[in-house]
Amino acid sequence: MEGTPRRLAGKVVVVTGSTKGLGAAMARRFAAEGAAVVVSGRSAEHGREVESDIGAAGGRARYLRCDASDEDSVRELIAGAVDAFGTIDGLVNNAMPMDEMGAAERGVAEIDSDAFDRILRVGLYGSVWACKYAIPVMVRGGGGSIINITSIAAVAGIPKLPGYTACKGAMSALTRQMAVDYGPAKIRVNSMLPGFLLSTELATAVEGHPVAGPLVRDGQLTRWGEYDDISTMGAYLLSDESGFITGCEMRIDGGWTANAHIPDLVGMVFAPMAAGGSDRTGNAT
Repeated sequence: MEGTPRRLAGKVVVVTGSTKGLGAAMARRFAAEGAAVVVSGRSAEHGREVESDIGAAGGRARYLRCDASDEDSVRELIAGAVDAFGTIDGLVNNAMPMDEMGAAERGVAEIDSDAFDRILRVGLYGSVWACKYAIPVMVRGGGGSIINITSIAAVAGIPKLPGYTACKGAMSALTRQMAVDYGPAKIRVNSMLPGFLLSTELATAVEGHPVAGPLVRDGQLTRWGEYDDISTMGAYLLSDESGFITGCEMRIDGGWTANAHIPDLVGMVFAPMAAGGSDRTGNAT
């Protein structure tokens, strides 16, 4: 831990869905920056592994099991965090039932209603419940920072993901609404929209696909994303350094959503038309 920035020293941060993947990476990063971190999720095995890794690196962490689809479980998570560390300064809503994505997501006309409900109960309702119980704790403590992990699906249409898209879009809208309600209480609420992260199993599969890989690569204006890209922004938004930032949507996607994914029409169409004496409609001038 020596030499690591300590911008979160003295803070207590709860990260939902942090037993593996991006959530675990954020938990480790926040602990390295000085926060006491509550790791949560359904897998006790993976959660205790993250807790152990943080402790071995000199940080503080506590794993608390939580099923984000159940309000009582979320309430107990927040109460357990307060019991463990005395307060809550930061909340990162990251839980999402990724196992439902490949198994249940279809176009709206074909989607299973129960599967749709399961996705929203974890990703959307779980986030609302976490905020519902954490915000009063933050108010008593004089303020705090909430981060909702959404997705580029919140701002761009992605095929065959209606449940995921509805969940992430709603979370983005809710971010702005909560920022308005709780700004006077010194609680900031922001969302982070990760792009394709090569650290994930999904991105690795996409990268290796003969058709999908080149199409996704063409949309990246910089490089593939990594967990640390998201964790770095998360640490900033949880810290006092971002005290003037709330209600914002941070797109951490390598420029994916800035790119209209349209080919070079100037070089391929407009310039040849101009050279041939045609206007933009193709009519001779």
